[in-house]
Amino acid sequence: MNASFAAARRIFLVACLLPGIVFLNPHEARAAGSPKAELSSSVDEVIRVLSDKSADDESKRHRVVALVDTRFDFREMTKRVLATNWRSANKEQRRAITKLFRELLSNTYWRRMAGYKGEQVGYTGEAIRNDVYATVNTAIATANGPIPVDYKLHLKKKKDKWLVYDVVIEQVSLVRNYRGEFYDIVKNKGIDGLIVELEKKVGQTGAVPSK
Repeated sequence: MNASFAAARRIFLVACLLPGIVFLNPHEARAAGSPKAELSSSVDEVIRVLSDKSADDESKRHRVVALVDTRFDFREMTKRVLATNWRSANKEQRRAITKLFRELLSNTYWRRMAGYKGEQVGYTGEAIRNDVYATVNTAIATANGPIPVDYKLHLKKKKDKWLVYDVVIEQVSLVRNYRGEFYDIVKNKGIDGLIVELEKKVGQTGAVPSK
């Protein structure tokens, strides 16, 4: 795995601490209809799944991945990662890349959550722009000090919910990290070459439930 993919995976690994942690100041985080409230709702659901002693790992995996799908906008993330190459891809290629990118991130998510140890995170801010874009600032408590994690969300009016389209950890963006890697692959191997590379990486991380 090269440095760009390794860095991007690290960002997503840390980001995945959010669904499955115990929040500080939980009442403040749940103002009705706010991005904080919706993230907090996802937290509650994932914690319930992870705490279900009657369910086996495969059942938990399916349920957790389904929850990821409800909170992350993988199509928007893929579009932003591909940038100008999104316009170059045809509909079938876009669908294939979005599906594979979703699987890659979901695999990473599950592997992180399987080792959940109750890390805590506190909210440090929330900003909403033009009623459709938001940034939720958090800080994850670690033995080496807090790690700042910012979630970029947009409001999907048809679904009437806030969805994550990027995660920024210590000022490093998940989307930008993958954008550089995808750009290099497309430049050297084309869109179909990117699909092949993503298939390989998904195979290395394990399959997730089909959407």
